[in-house]
Amino acid sequence: MQETKSNRKSGCLDYLGLLGDMILKYRYLIASLLFVLGVSLNLHGSSISNWNNYGISETRNHTKGETVNDLDGNAEEIDVQKNLTDWISFPPRSDGTIAGVPRMIRSDEWLVQTPFYLAQANSGNKLVNPNYAISGQNMIVAYNSPVWHISVLGKPFNWGFLFFGASTGLSWYWCFKILAMLLLAYEFSMILTRKNKFLSSVGAFWITYTPAIQWWFMQHLGDVVFYSLLMMVSIYHYFHQDKKWMKILMAIFLASAMIGFVLVIYPAFQIPFAYLVGIFFLIEFIGAIKAKKIHIFDSVLMSITLIASVSVIGYSLWVSREALALTLNTVYPGSRISVGGDGVVAQLIGFLQNVLLPFRIPNYENQVELSTSFQFVPFFILTMPFVLKKGKLLENSFGIGLVIFATLLAMYSFVEIPTIISKVTLFSFVTSSRAWQAAAVIGVFASLWFIGFLWREKNSKVSYLFFGILPALSLFSFLIINKYLDIHYINRTTQFGILAAFSLTYILFIFGKKISVLPLFGLILLSGMTVNPVVKGLDVIENKAISLEISKIKSDDSDATWMTENGYYYQLPQIFGVKSIDGVRFYPDIKLMKILDPESKMEKQWNRYSHMRYLLTDSETTMENTSPDVLNISLSVNDLKKLKVRYIISNRNLSELFGDNRFKQLYGPDLDGNRIYEVLNSQTE
Repeated sequence: MQETKSNRKSGCLDYLGLLGDMILKYRYLIASLLFVLGVSLNLHGSSISNWNNYGISETRNHTKGETVNDLDGNAEEIDVQKNLTDWISFPPRSDGTIAGVPRMIRSDEWLVQTPFYLAQANSGNKLVNPNYAISGQNMIVAYNSPVWHISVLGKPFNWGFLFFGASTGLSWYWCFKILAMLLLAYEFSMILTRKNKFLSSVGAFWITYTPAIQWWFMQHLGDVVFYSLLMMVSIYHYFHQDKKWMKILMAIFLASAMIGFVLVIYPAFQIPFAYLVGIFFLIEFIGAIKAKKIHIFDSVLMSITLIASVSVIGYSLWVSREALALTLNTVYPGSRISVGGDGVVAQLIGFLQNVLLPFRIPNYENQVELSTSFQFVPFFILTMPFVLKKGKLLENSFGIGLVIFATLLAMYSFVEIPTIISKVTLFSFVTSSRAWQAAAVIGVFASLWFIGFLWREKNSKVSYLFFGILPALSLFSFLIINKYLDIHYINRTTQFGILAAFSLTYILFIFGKKISVLPLFGLILLSGMTVNPVVKGLDVIENKAISLEISKIKSDDSDATWMTENGYYYQLPQIFGVKSIDGVRFYPDIKLMKILDPESKMEKQWNRYSHMRYLLTDSETTMENTSPDVLNISLSVNDLKKLKVRYIISNRNLSELFGDNRFKQLYGPDLDGNRIYEVLNSQTE
């Protein structure tokens, strides 16, 4: 009887093993099919459904669109039943959401970046989008938006916008990026673990769904990690291949990754990962020289790759030089100098919050800033001296470097360094918080390497016992630290539960148990896979009553200038390809500001990255900043003529406020109270 059960168990495991091997063997084909399916269904992970809660909810059928938003963060306990009810919807909800919830805190994505991308798709994907009046806006600088420009060779996730329009383009972006990152994370894990397929499969999800990456997925960290993985995988396979066609393919991938990496233009994350990629390249390059693998063909191909990528990068930066100069000379963010040392003690146990961040909104900081990862570097620092033999140091130099580098980045977050060292190392661009999050991601890399190393090496039972005790000691230390910290977001019981799962994962990994993936995948599922929603299509923005009216007016009067007033829809007009004097500016529109502030008396207010918001007034034009990235303009109604504004979107009755002789109502009020007005006599004589 026991033998029968054992045989069944063995047969089941063999079947699962064969299935896993089949999936890995055909992973690129499977990913391609999933990509085609996802794009065909117009699936994406944007939180753009939040426009329903931001004053744009009336549909073309004159009903109010509804969006289930972030879950209530004020509750003492998580309402599990409500969470599960809200989490998955078949068929999709009216806003297109299939799974998860749109994230209000991701306004940089759904209110800024995604509208930029849609605006590009609906206005020809020009390098300088003329609809961000008066001067237009350079869209390479503006969140790496899709442009018909040679720099797009380094931005494959943007290609859908160039060829297929807004809705398909957004789906292409998300499907391509998530699937390609899973594949790259697997290949990189294979390098770290010396081709351990099981650990590498775990690594694909562990890296891709690292909470910090997912909360920043469409922004800087998601891009920087993607390009870093692509560069390191390309470098590795270039030096470990003999076939010339494969070397050429890897060189093309490397050139594309280098272009994309540099043009992210966010040094706070780029600098740490540039060091990481640089170290990896040197190790592989020196190894190739020692193995006498560098031939004339390689020298020529590497030179061409470097020249081609540097040329594209240089040209892209050159045509964007004005925008970059204006950005660097802004009051905010300007060119700040960081020296580290801003970290707080609470960060030491901050990783515990990752599991709850998708489900409860903290009241002391936002989820994006708090997100990190689950990784084991603190344990490795203490154990490495006991398991690393002198003869193994050189062959494990990159893995050791990962542990050391992640540790140094974490230390930089807490310990201030001299300004001269900060400038020389370029860490003057890296804030403490960004270094901490970079350390969290690199810590995942280091964890995969060290677990792979331990699984290959044979250690004594005493060593295994020592490894097993470490998590328990760390758990005790964390709980003691927490006793003196005012953290109410996670109660003691929940903390203990998360740490117990974390420690169990580590202990099982140490003893080489494949069952270790169960608690780890539980942590990955809760902390990373639940961050971004799964959404179908763009009806939530394209099929709104006011959106259709904007498009209708545009078709009759395509050259007119628009503005929005007293609302949060300052990015709406440009989405549909119309010219507007508001929106989000990465750098100031000097021509516009010379009209509004001819003597530059308010330069401190307008010379910044800003969400430009207008409020019409009978008084003279004034400006203020309610926060560093918000520019509130109280615009004199008399200045409309100077600006040649012809149409205004507002939720106020402008005719009643300023007179029927100034404004003619063309639309509304709709269910949100929105109106569209034509400005009478708006053109200069």
